[in-house]
Amino acid sequence: MRLKDKYAIVGVGYTPQGKVPERTTLSFHLEACANAIADAGLKPHDVDGLIVYRHFSGPTGERDLTPYLLAQHLGIAPTYAYQDAN
Repeated sequence: MRLKDKYAIVGVGYTPQGKVPERTTLSFHLEACANAIADAGLKPHDVDGLIVYRHFSGPTGERDLTPYLLAQHLGIAPTYAYQDAN
């Protein structure tokens, strides 16, 4: 997919850092996504693309985190989803 001459509205979302035993990997990513959507001045239904940085295997007992899992939990249906491995 070519992104030349396209537009992107980008937001940034942060979460607490360090060991937070009561939180799951998915909960951190969902919070960061929700914060980024709000930072961009959007609502979840406005999101049509999702790019996730790296693939992190979840700790024991957690599912692997993928852009599709995040989209499902955010209640969005992006037309473009990608996971950067750099």
